[in-house]
Amino acid sequence: MPVIAVLPFANQTGDSSQEYFADGVTEEVINALGRFNTVRVIGRNAVLRYKKQPPTQDEVTSELGASYLVVGSVRRSGQQVRITAQLTQARDGTVMWSDRYDGEMTDIFDFQDTIAHRIAGTLAANITHVEARRQLDQPPRPNASAFDLVLRARAIGYSGSRMANRQFRELVARAIEMDPNYAAAWALQSDAFRSLAILGWTEFPDRDLSRAAADAQKAIALAPSEPDGYRALGRVLTVRAEYEQSKDALKRAVEINPSDANALAAWGSAQAFAGEIGGAIESLQLALKLDPTLEPTYLFDLEMAYYLAGRYDDVLRIADLGLARYPDFPVFNTLAAAAAAQSGRKDQAAQYAEAVRQKLPTLDLESMGSRFKNPAHAASLREGLKLAGF
Repeated sequence: MPVIAVLPFANQTGDSSQEYFADGVTEEVINALGRFNTVRVIGRNAVLRYKKQPPTQDEVTSELGASYLVVGSVRRSGQQVRITAQLTQARDGTVMWSDRYDGEMTDIFDFQDTIAHRIAGTLAANITHVEARRQLDQPPRPNASAFDLVLRARAIGYSGSRMANRQFRELVARAIEMDPNYAAAWALQSDAFRSLAILGWTEFPDRDLSRAAADAQKAIALAPSEPDGYRALGRVLTVRAEYEQSKDALKRAVEINPSDANALAAWGSAQAFAGEIGGAIESLQLALKLDPTLEPTYLFDLEMAYYLAGRYDDVLRIADLGLARYPDFPVFNTLAAAAAAQSGRKDQAAQYAEAVRQKLPTLDLESMGSRFKNPAHAASLREGLKLAGF
């Protein structure tokens, strides 16, 4: 299956305050292209580092693993928008397709769908010699101003800090007020309230988690053929330990967009807690291949799945990768200590365990594994931690 990397679209507006808009168009093209089962699309976060400096051919093939590139630019002046896009072969830069679109902000959604369909069709014609003619069930087009507010919210993010979460929710709430039928905005609001609940930024986590579930259900009702609501609902249900329902929702999100790295990762996490370790490893590996910069909890969940599968060398490999990539997430040391102890590497286990004591002195190890559906998995984790000296 061909792998495509959509590089960040260049902001040619001449105004740095419009960077969020160019980034948003990039993400929308990625999402639209990911709806095709004939391709895999690298996640937006994985290509953000190439925003200022285009990748070399070696970086495209070795780091991104992409065989095709999409590059483009965005120019905006008031309500007028110009988008250019080009599909090239990564190995030699051969241009396979290019086009330019001029129109109003209200036309931007048609531009994005056209770009995705043309790219998928071009790849199908050149790779499999079968014309791609998949017709997508499109939800109603959102209000252009509401869409702009959602792009601004995405640029902030909902889990960086309590203040960022509040700003994010304010922007999304305004978008919903402008367009109550904007399903993606309801899904984003769900994600923000879930984050508010699980990160301890609210005095009423149960209430906010219920709000998150209701918002996700609203998104599904408005756009049942889009992945956003199912992905948001699946995440909420995983927090509630309702794993079967969570897997159903996340599986549907992945069916709609097989390249949705966040949905794949969330599905893998739900599978891990539900005891489907082989499936969890497969889902999380693919998610991290599509987007290596997913939040560290998903890398930790892969580390956990490897531990429960008895793949202790992989546990240590992921732990070292996680600690190098996310030094402020030292919980990777806990499973590394348990894996090293289980494989008889006492000195190495002691080093990881000491790192836990120094960096996470208040960590409640007793609660680790408490959400596993299979009691044997919790027992295996407790055994490893005990062997490591905890």
